[in-house]
Amino acid sequence: MSEVRDKGGALYVVATPIGNLDDISARACRILSSVAYIAAEDTRHTGSLLRYLGIDTPMRAYHDHNEVSQSEKIVADLKNGKEVAVVSDAGTPQISDPGYRLVKLALMEGLIVVPIPGASAIISALSASGVAASRFTFEGFLPAKEQQRQKALVKLCHETRTMVFYEAPHRVSVVVNDMQRILGGDRQLSIARELTKIHEQIFFGSITDAIQALSQGAITAKGEFVLIVEGASESAVLVDADIEKVMQTLINELPASRAADVASKLTGESRKSLYEIAVSLKNSRDK
Repeated sequence: MSEVRDKGGALYVVATPIGNLDDISARACRILSSVAYIAAEDTRHTGSLLRYLGIDTPMRAYHDHNEVSQSEKIVADLKNGKEVAVVSDAGTPQISDPGYRLVKLALMEGLIVVPIPGASAIISALSASGVAASRFTFEGFLPAKEQQRQKALVKLCHETRTMVFYEAPHRVSVVVNDMQRILGGDRQLSIARELTKIHEQIFFGSITDAIQALSQGAITAKGEFVLIVEGASESAVLVDADIEKVMQTLINELPASRAADVASKLTGESRKSLYEIAVSLKNSRDK
């Protein structure tokens, strides 16, 4: 039996397991059994889950490549009184998965949208990370290209909230090395791998510790990864901001190399790090 009895249909945004199929909620099972059909990111993947649960509800493909056209069709069905569930391959739809366009369109049309909460890799990783989680920002996947990825991390240098990233196994080592170079090696880092699955692994230590663990094979570079990085301390942000002001003033009058020499004498900071700041500021200014 459906949960919404108003006239017209309802869209149920249903979270599904991220690994262990027993993590599906009783409410999610009830909804998946009762709707007219399920809009699934991958019907084969969701089909396996439905067979495990003994549910025979019809499915329709709903993924990145047909999200625009299918959203309109689903909303038309909702207007005609049908109730529809949307699911992604794992976890909660719209969180790095399809769902945004459909939910937005349904709400804009004044239709009922009902969240059915459940598994989320972000929250699961945070809960077991050992890193403060009272304030955090989800950054998704960093850019695959080195230069763009490093620029993204530079922008996050002064972020004081805990930062959560998703990452592919073949890029984990290079990403953590970039983090050491740009964010510093002393920050706390949790690496969660294959959450709720047989080979689940959770690492906690500094960024430098993580580099060593990855290089020695203590962290296996296989599966799905969530990286949780400690935010910058408020005092460090203030110091960095002051140094940046000094460098900004110096590069207006001096070459980057000379500016780094002078700033090092004034602040006691390493010439190398100051030179990198000078070059970054000059590049930003010259664009």
